[in-house]
Amino acid sequence: MELQSDIQETDYKLIMELQYNFPISERPYLEIGRRLGITEDEVIFRIKNLIDKEVIKRIGMYVNFRSKGMVGALVASNIKTSNLDSFRRMALGIREITHNFVRDHPRFNVWFVIKDYTREDLSERVNEILKKVECNDYVILFSKKNLKLSVKYNVIEGVSMSRDDELTPEHIPTAEEIGINNELLKQLSYPLPLSSRPFKDLADKISISEENLIDLVLRLRKLHVIKDYGATINGEKVGIKENAMVLINSDDLEKGCINIATNVKEATHVVLREADKEWDYLCYAMIHGKDKRVISQAARKIVSITSAKSYMTLYSMDNLKPGVVI
Repeated sequence: MELQSDIQETDYKLIMELQYNFPISERPYLEIGRRLGITEDEVIFRIKNLIDKEVIKRIGMYVNFRSKGMVGALVASNIKTSNLDSFRRMALGIREITHNFVRDHPRFNVWFVIKDYTREDLSERVNEILKKVECNDYVILFSKKNLKLSVKYNVIEGVSMSRDDELTPEHIPTAEEIGINNELLKQLSYPLPLSSRPFKDLADKISISEENLIDLVLRLRKLHVIKDYGATINGEKVGIKENAMVLINSDDLEKGCINIATNVKEATHVVLREADKEWDYLCYAMIHGKDKRVISQAARKIVSITSAKSYMTLYSMDNLKPGVVI
């Protein structure tokens, strides 16, 4: 892929290391610098510069919402064009809405992700939100099984690309089951300090030792309570201009979802869903790429390995809310 003119080649290599090989250790930026042949100070300087350019959103991790005792859903809604701006402004103030896109579906134009503590509360919240923009035509697609979450971009090839160890187990333990409190998980979800000993800085804040914090993070990562430790990248700033949601209808939806999660590295999210009303497309995958051609290639692979009876590829037309994780 052609490099962006204002981003140096070393920065691209750094972005790849920060996404795919972030060390959980006392001196992570020093280790990364050694791999790239630059100093720890230069690594930190370059990260700060990339944050200023809005290429890197943050250094940190995603805490699995299930470990907080929450449920999630994708909502497909038919919102009048005249009400889109009102909905966008409202959604910006709702922390539990984490993604919000206009997509090219013939009926449902707005697709957003929302979380709450029970399905009943989530359904009630969705109804309240959409009523404010005169929308009563929608489908709530609850997350039944989250098989994969790996929002990483191969900035050299120009396509989303997961590692081999990104499959999510069926059971994610809650904070209570692990023996930690939700406040600790909340602290872990904040950006990691840009310092020579970032885990020590964080450990001091939550009153535990650096060694114990590193051990805890490694344990939580193994349990899939935390995911995607490292850099969160603004895809558009590195040439990842397109994204699409691939929806599958097949005779064995769960097997199809497992096949996607296992065999399609380009898929960043793979979710088996349950609908609150009649809806045939219950296996979902997200693809990001430099153009529609690379997304189409991945979509064809998905259709093939799932033996799909029918499918839809819904491209993003507008991002109504920058992605946020809670």
